[in-house]
Amino acid sequence: MGGRLLVTGGAGLIGSALCESALAAGESVTVLDNLSSGRRENLPDHPRLRVIVGDVCEDALVGSLVRRCDRVAHLAAAVGVANVLARPTGTLRQSLLGTENVLRHAAAARRPVFFASSSEVYGDAGQEPLHEGRELGFGSPEMLRFGYAAGKAAGEALALAYAREYALPVSVGRFFNVTGPRQRASQGVIPRLVKQARAGGPLTVHGDGLQTRSFLDASDAGEYVARLLDLARPGGILANVGRDEPVTILDLALRIRSLVDPSVAVAMAEPRYGPGFAAIRHRRPDTTKLVALTGYIARMPLDATLRACCAARPAAPAVP
Repeated sequence: MGGRLLVTGGAGLIGSALCESALAAGESVTVLDNLSSGRRENLPDHPRLRVIVGDVCEDALVGSLVRRCDRVAHLAAAVGVANVLARPTGTLRQSLLGTENVLRHAAAARRPVFFASSSEVYGDAGQEPLHEGRELGFGSPEMLRFGYAAGKAAGEALALAYAREYALPVSVGRFFNVTGPRQRASQGVIPRLVKQARAGGPLTVHGDGLQTRSFLDASDAGEYVARLLDLARPGGILANVGRDEPVTILDLALRIRSLVDPSVAVAMAEPRYGPGFAAIRHRRPDTTKLVALTGYIARMPLDATLRACCAARPAAPAVP
């Protein structure tokens, strides 16, 4: 390729996977990350990689970096329910102000943009595969978790508005439960269960354990981002980014236990979070549009991802 790619949130789980594939394809990559959830160690030392520690809310910095690139993958966001509940204003500020900064400067410089949204915008929509054309339902603003969803929905609307009003090439991806060895225990259920299994248990499953999620390996997520960014167009495109293979959380815990230590216990517990949190029962993507657009089918099965997560060295704590 030989192009210049800017990745906001590039030191995170998905961003680092995207950076690796872009570097392998011959691109020069600039990462903008405040390292609140990402880690510098997620990224390789490479002559074509530049890492800037900063925030997408810093307007002048974002403008300077956007002008020096050929295209932008905007992945910077709060990660993990605990972080969203602890910093609701920061979560919304990053979603709204940071995204506006990226889109405004990209439109001025005519740089294609991928915007990372979330399956959270669907709210508690039931078990059926969730397709892009359905109405969103992320709930009451009294629920702090849905503030994150509202911010992502607003980001989608803003990205698509720029795509239509300014003919900015845009693609939007709604991520469903991306995971991998670089994910911290505070950011997802899989690394949390792996950490508990390594510590001798018990593996804590909240509720009845029959709630379902569909997990996508970070390497496949990075590939989807690269392809959707290539497809960015005036008017915009929107697609779920995930894998349509739901698994119950109880089954997930049992699989991890078998990989780490079959002797540890699995304990059922009350829902993890208190006021301001709404538990989502089922979250399953319809990936028909994604596969049709990109021509790519996720290659990493869940069991392979779990083996990699169980074998990986534990991630260091996040920077406060």
